[in-house]
Amino acid sequence: MSARAAAKRAIEAETLVIRDAETMKALAEPTRMQILMELAEESKTVKEVAETLGVGPTRLYYHFKILERAHLIRVAGRRMVSGIQERRYVSTAKSWTPAPEQMSSLVESGIVSAMLGLVEAELDLALAAQSTAPLGEAGSPVPVMSLTRLALSDEEVADVQSRIESIMEDYGTTGRAPKGKRIYGALFTGYQVPTELPPMTSRKEQS
Repeated sequence: MSARAAAKRAIEAETLVIRDAETMKALAEPTRMQILMELAEESKTVKEVAETLGVGPTRLYYHFKILERAHLIRVAGRRMVSGIQERRYVSTAKSWTPAPEQMSSLVESGIVSAMLGLVEAELDLALAAQSTAPLGEAGSPVPVMSLTRLALSDEEVADVQSRIESIMEDYGTTGRAPKGKRIYGALFTGYQVPTELPPMTSRKEQS
């Protein structure tokens, strides 16, 4: 097996396939994203995560409940401390993707909005980070940000897909950043731009 194929298999093995909008929405909140990052490599208690984030534990219990209910974290261990049960939690996955069978109804299910909300939550964290490098440059918390349109034939669409898959296989990771590297989030999406808007009545019905 090639190194690229092995990396791809490792990413797929640690990716949670999301089949409902509520789970995706549970991800789309900056504090919960920070919690998941803290629990990605090792189990921790609410108190330990709170100490790392510099907040009181009571501020995190609500978020832990949402993440546990969405099966994004799980209890990894329990012990009694001064007569109180202490729980250790760990993330159930290190990356997430919507289920392929949901693709035909992504908008109706709310997964698209939730997915964009997730990206927004991570961007909020990145943009809030201290950095001397300006947006769009190497060393910046957000080194790449662009929106464009492409004119593609079906063959060229396949070529773009292949290039994106190559980038994901070459640089994709589910763990902490190796020495000298940083972890970056990326959302790749290509969609056909409609040539005309639907009738006004249809748009009212959808809203």
